[in-house]
Amino acid sequence: MWLRILGKGKVQQRAIAQLSSLATDDPLRIIALELLYQLQSNLVTDTEQELQPEERELIMAIPSLFREQLEAAQQQGIEQGIEQGRQAQQRLILENFLQVRFGEINSKMTALLSPISKLPAAEFTMLLLAISMLTVDEPGKQQAVRLLAENVLRIRQNELGNILPAALTNLLAMPVEQLTLFVEQLPQLSADELRARLE
Repeated sequence: MWLRILGKGKVQQRAIAQLSSLATDDPLRIIALELLYQLQSNLVTDTEQELQPEERELIMAIPSLFREQLEAAQQQGIEQGIEQGRQAQQRLILENFLQVRFGEINSKMTALLSPISKLPAAEFTMLLLAISMLTVDEPGKQQAVRLLAENVLRIRQNELGNILPAALTNLLAMPVEQLTLFVEQLPQLSADELRARLE
């Protein structure tokens, strides 16, 4: 494609059309646009030589491709910002709810807050409802930690299968430092690594 973009006439036009039809997050499109940007900079700044017609056409085609890429990047940034805001809000709600309910948040609860904040709204609401039904004492607090841990593991329950009960027990038995590290690494762990860490 890159060689055809550097070609002439209809060959170049078809290559540019093919490039513009690629998804905005396609790695081929992203790399080609970076190369095109560098080429355009070189062609525009090289005022001493007369540009060929195909070079002029290429320079004229590049801005619309960049505009599409920029708009897609902006939209993706907006969506990521909204999702991050939703997660931050859910974390704050859960943290405040646990403090009001139990008076303080223990270190295991704190370690489990981040993955819980990523739950879909319906599951998050069900978790809050379940915690609200617990007694306001030490056994209730321990049950809240268990509910949080269950919801963390539920995110990957398909990979845990029949070891889920043992995995929950082992997760709750981890020292706080190890639990915090595990929760941070959880999204990157393969199914085999996950099972090995929790079996």
